[in-house]
Amino acid sequence: LASHVPTLGVLKPGVVKVTDNEGKVTELFASSGTLSMNIDGTCQVLAEELSLVSDIDESAARKALESAQRRAGEGSDRERAEAQIEVEVAEALIKAVT
Repeated sequence: LASHVPTLGVLKPGVVKVTDNEGKVTELFASSGTLSMNIDGTCQVLAEELSLVSDIDESAARKALESAQRRAGEGSDRERAEAQIEVEVAEALIKAVT
């Protein structure tokens, strides 16, 4: 992406595909983060958490989703907000593996 307009962005939970110099694609799951696209075509991704999509346990993600959904309606505003973030991450994990 040489001569790309420099860009900053926020990553939502989801899949990031990385292509190496030989063309091999690796799929990673990012829970959240930021990215910067530079004019020279380089891109930096700063992720809070990264894991290989192939390592995601769908059953564990579904259990995490159920737990977070229960907690999203309980507790303080902060606890509900944190649970809602967990819901979004768990939903994205499930989407990544299905």
